[in-house]
Amino acid sequence: MGMRMRKKRRGKRGPLMIIISILDVLDESDMNKTSLSYKTNLDIRVLNKYLEFLGERGLVTYNTYTNSPRVYDPTIIRITDKGREVLFHFREAIRLMDDGCDLRDRCALRRYND
Repeated sequence: MGMRMRKKRRGKRGPLMIIISILDVLDESDMNKTSLSYKTNLDIRVLNKYLEFLGERGLVTYNTYTNSPRVYDPTIIRITDKGREVLFHFREAIRLMDDGCDLRDRCALRRYND
């Protein structure tokens, strides 16, 4: 009965980084789940769970109008003002920890994942 060694996963994002990643991508433009899944590198089932969480808290919204023409599209996801505020504060926290760092690079956080 040998002791099982757990493999340490490198590069695994925690829930907070996944949430911030989703908000960061949506801050660039509104998009559907498939595009968001590719841009955030998340399985669609995992993404759905996070979108439900974010939607319940008013950070993202569905069923929005596309920019042009003004056609109602229930598959489009958009970041809300509250979501932008959360994203702003997270970016500010990263900047305060490491002035030469930005959200995409996450250099201040990467050092502690090894």
